[in-house]
Amino acid sequence: MSVLESTPPEGETHAPMPAYLQDELLIQLEADFSETSHFGKRTLEVTADAVRVRETNGVLTFQIPILDIREARNEPLVGGGRLEITAKNGDFFPVLTYSSTVSAKFSEAARGIEQLSKGEPLCINLKQQATRCAKCNRLLPEKDGVCPACVNRTRTMGRIALYLKPYRKQAVCLTLVSLVMTSLSLVPPAIQGSLIDGVLTRHRNVGLLWTLMGIWLGTLVISSVVQIVNGRLIAFLAGNIAADLRGSVYRAIEFLQLSYFDKKQVGAITSRVTQDTDRVWGFLVDGLPYLVTNVLLLIGLAFFMLAINVKLALCILAPLPVVFILSGIFWKPVSQMYHRVGQKWARFHTHLNESLTGIRVVKAFAQEDHENNRFLKRNNELRDAGVQADNRWFTVFGAMSFFTSLGALINWTVGGYMVYRGQLSLGNFWKMNQFLGLIYGPMQWFAQVNNWFGRAMAGADRIFEIMDTEKEAYTRSTTCPEIVGEVTFEGVRFGYDKSNPVLKGMNFTAKPGEMIGLVGKSGAGKSTAINLLCRFYEPDAGRILIDGIDYRDMELQAMRRQIGIVLQEPFLFNGTIAENIAYGKPGAGLDEIMEAARAANAHNFILGKPDGYNTMAGERGAKLSGGERQRVSIARAILHNPRILILDEATSSVDVETEKQIQEAIGRLIKGRTTFAIAHRLSTLRNASRLIVMEKGQIAESGTHAELMERKGLFHSLVETQSQVTQILGEEEQ
Repeated sequence: MSVLESTPPEGETHAPMPAYLQDELLIQLEADFSETSHFGKRTLEVTADAVRVRETNGVLTFQIPILDIREARNEPLVGGGRLEITAKNGDFFPVLTYSSTVSAKFSEAARGIEQLSKGEPLCINLKQQATRCAKCNRLLPEKDGVCPACVNRTRTMGRIALYLKPYRKQAVCLTLVSLVMTSLSLVPPAIQGSLIDGVLTRHRNVGLLWTLMGIWLGTLVISSVVQIVNGRLIAFLAGNIAADLRGSVYRAIEFLQLSYFDKKQVGAITSRVTQDTDRVWGFLVDGLPYLVTNVLLLIGLAFFMLAINVKLALCILAPLPVVFILSGIFWKPVSQMYHRVGQKWARFHTHLNESLTGIRVVKAFAQEDHENNRFLKRNNELRDAGVQADNRWFTVFGAMSFFTSLGALINWTVGGYMVYRGQLSLGNFWKMNQFLGLIYGPMQWFAQVNNWFGRAMAGADRIFEIMDTEKEAYTRSTTCPEIVGEVTFEGVRFGYDKSNPVLKGMNFTAKPGEMIGLVGKSGAGKSTAINLLCRFYEPDAGRILIDGIDYRDMELQAMRRQIGIVLQEPFLFNGTIAENIAYGKPGAGLDEIMEAARAANAHNFILGKPDGYNTMAGERGAKLSGGERQRVSIARAILHNPRILILDEATSSVDVETEKQIQEAIGRLIKGRTTFAIAHRLSTLRNASRLIVMEKGQIAESGTHAELMERKGLFHSLVETQSQVTQILGEEEQ
């Protein structure tokens, strides 16, 4: 083990690199701070035998054999981090520092170094959350997000169109009806031209006048009927596609890994289910059919105009290429700006959701003005982004309108001159003038579709990002046997920050029917162990076995259906008490619900409510007291009838009488089940089969309550401390 000088003395050369330093590099990461903590480059190199740091000039400034390392960790600093290594002899080495941009990678590297030092296989993920697009290097709207400038619009459009597939008959009918409406719009100009040439100017044929008026009237009647059919089809498709989109996004959200919600805020997710889906279905139902029909209309109109007079038609259509070029140039910048508006909407929803959810805290600390200022900031950001995007759009739209307006000027100039020279009849001139409105009207509308399409693509990108995010491993296995209840933690290691594990090689076995109490100071890893048991997260190393089977080989939903949990802060849905109890067993009858409520000591207080079991619990159970919510959640767990039960601080924050009732209910609940209990009051775990005392992610002690008290170790110290605190609080109350 050695620390090398950064540069050799003058005239000297470095000794040949030892053989173990020439091994294959398993990890190679570039830090962005120099040895003097200024911006610069240094490289971390890890082989199977050593860890070393190399400067940009190739000089080694640090090296340590892997076998001499006891611990490696990423120490968070302000704006960055530091890789720290502790040797087995106790020596401490601050290896190198780096900015927060690469901190996540060095966290993984620290975990890999520890794996190698313990002789474990290297199993890390150095893929960092991306902040810039790999293709164009633009900043992404959010980490690992979609780059609005580089997204494949054709692929996105194809995925959007799939939502029309279940309603393809109605979609085809809508397109045909739109075509009929478009065709009918060509009839009045043709009639007007015939009227001018056949009735008003030369022949003055009164019979033709009445015939043409009858055709015109029939056209108006048919157009009205077609518009009604068109509107009904749009209403049908709009409702169904909107529901399908929201359903698809919500289902994708429900099956995401819990770690996704650790990184995303609820308001941002809500925005995708509402704001973004509205944009997509709006384009599908309104934009896409009109886009198709108006393209066909342009083709048809161009054909009719060329048939009337080729020279005049070409003059009138001359500005069209300029309109298409402008649209192509400005489409992507405008689309990106509307993508940014979508991000501002997400932040707006996030703040709104957070402030309303925490309204009691806001009022308790008299922070209404502070929250209002925060809201105004988000609101102003949303306003500015929207105004900026719309300003760009209306600038482009104005420029395009100029070129589309040139068509009328060209027609009156060139066409008027041709009529004057007798090269064009007045009726055909009028037809061209009417067709002109039909052809340049859609062109201006295409500019609007461009805006519409940009909004829809931005929303679709955000929707599909959720749908493409990795889901929980529901399909890893298709079977899950009926659980007996034996649970084994076998060398389980886990950390939310992988280089700072919360659990460090946890080993124990719970026999079927045992009650295991998890005890320890805050941050010892108790709740993390429970989260792993529920498979909200999976171990970074080691295994969790249920009845001797790695639970990762079990079908996830079937496994979870056999695990019940009673939380410290029970969550009740905004339904009736009966519905909340039956949540543990959908379709349960009232007799079963009442039986579970009796076992949970909840039946009497429920009957005391005005509406009994039909009493609304309120949002998050707000209409019930803390003890009542807890007993309803216990009733829910009893009805669920799990083989493995988890009690997470189930009796904290309640009065003595309520705690007694809850303890009686828990006593009935745990019979015949493997139970894991975390308790705030250590005295409530006296009846546990075994207590596991945790400290710094490891098991410090294990045994019955009596055995641990007699041993006078860590558990005895925790009990004594708690007793002294209780005594002090009791004296203060007196």
